[in-house]
Amino acid sequence: MRSICTYDEALDIAIHLATPHRIIERNVWTKAPNTAMLADDVHAAIDLPPFARAMMDGFAVHHSDILGTQPLQVIADVHAGEQPKTPVSPGTAVQIRTGAPVPENTAAVVRKEWTEWMDDHTIRLLRPVSAGESIQPCGQDTAQGAVLLSRGVQIDGQTTAVLRAAGVTSIPIYAPVRVGIVSTGSELVTDPTKPLRAAQVYAASDAFLQSTLEALGAQVVDISYVDDHPERIEQVATRFIADGVDYVLLTGGASVGDTDYATSVIRKLCGTDQLPIERVWMRPGSPFLAGRAGRTTVFGLSGNPAACFVQFHVLVLPAIRRSLGINTTMFAQEAVLTQSIRLKPIKHVRFYRATASVDGVHVRVEPQVGQSSGLVTGLAYVNAIIRLDEQVYEAGDTVSIQLTRTTTGRLF
Repeated sequence: MRSICTYDEALDIAIHLATPHRIIERNVWTKAPNTAMLADDVHAAIDLPPFARAMMDGFAVHHSDILGTQPLQVIADVHAGEQPKTPVSPGTAVQIRTGAPVPENTAAVVRKEWTEWMDDHTIRLLRPVSAGESIQPCGQDTAQGAVLLSRGVQIDGQTTAVLRAAGVTSIPIYAPVRVGIVSTGSELVTDPTKPLRAAQVYAASDAFLQSTLEALGAQVVDISYVDDHPERIEQVATRFIADGVDYVLLTGGASVGDTDYATSVIRKLCGTDQLPIERVWMRPGSPFLAGRAGRTTVFGLSGNPAACFVQFHVLVLPAIRRSLGINTTMFAQEAVLTQSIRLKPIKHVRFYRATASVDGVHVRVEPQVGQSSGLVTGLAYVNAIIRLDEQVYEAGDTVSIQLTRTTTGRLF
């Protein structure tokens, strides 16, 4: 008897089969993929800015002179990167550039355009200014020791800039997940220069598997293509497991035909007569396999690209996200359906491939015209999957969706 689960049961099992996340240290000055997730809060190493600085080109003046128009003697000139040597005193001014530290006793920086030269060494103010004008105080942005970034924040170019500016050199991140892909099928052709013979098709599924995984922060260590031969499939999968990958994704051969070897191979790899998941009450993608082989999680997906696409997004990615330190609530976003849907009365959960977009303040979702698992071209436009638990839906109804083309899982 095969292990048959509802979708929600299968999702729970798949997430519990996720490999434990690992935490490593990353140097923020070392070039690395911008996909890591922060594993703990990070604190500022310095005050930011580390000194009071001028926010405009102009003149640093004493508090006694901010309201007056009397002549001020320019006694020094300070550029960014220079330490002021001369303090400001009543009746004097120091010419200063944007970003430069303000001299001692500076009450305000008067913009250059609010002054005029009276001679080569003397200026006067054209208008009164307020104390603190055009000065950014030390630590105004953040104070040393304050929480700079919180656990779970994605490390990209923007967050890396913040870390460097605040003097942080090393951060704890969730280690990248390593994935091996085994694409099976005697009908698959991987050389685009070769014309297809009868009964052959070009390999396709590994393209969206790899791109989505790498965008999320996983490392696809290799993609292997194997014909429908159980020993060769087992050999390739065993090599991945021996290499210590976190996940093996095996596409093709997950059904019950006499050349569908994925079930027997994965059972053997996992050392069991029955896997935790061998079939799911869902369409498309009902034949779905999941188990653990040592420290490696093995998923068996459909060889059909459209069905594989759905299985990957609704069952596999939640587990991989968990290993990357990302906790995902599936189908938490709602959208307004653009057209009616009529479904046959079966107990399967249906998943429709669709396109979601923001229309003013509303998220609208349009189902793909053809939902057959044998249709591939529609994947070019799909960015969402609709979960359908009822038989009848009308245009304007609110449905649950999961986005497929963002790492955050949200449109905005």
